[in-house]
Amino acid sequence: MPLPKNRSNSVRKIHVRVPKRGHTIHYKRRIKGNAHADAITGTKLQGVNSKQGKAASNKVPNRKFGGNLSSATSSRVIKFATRVKDGTMKLEDVDVRLLSHVKGLLGKK
Repeated sequence: MPLPKNRSNSVRKIHVRVPKRGHTIHYKRRIKGNAHADAITGTKLQGVNSKQGKAASNKVPNRKFGGNLSSATSSRVIKFATRVKDGTMKLEDVDVRLLSHVKGLLGKK
């Protein structure tokens, strides 16, 4: 009889061949996945599927910064990038956390 800690579904049974007894069962705890989070604010991303066996186009939204930033944060980044591009705002005035994403948008012509 397995130990109580090994009787749950979060523990995987692995059948291993051993020299004398033929086989034995090893138990390995399954890794619990974390929800995808926004790179800047840390909020949970909506519409991102992290299950295996899916195509990449099904896992991530098809928009700029999809799967990396939330829609609210990405719209802020795009606004700041257009303001810097138009000249109404300086690059130094952009929030430090958003700066790398704004520079990435400005680099793409």
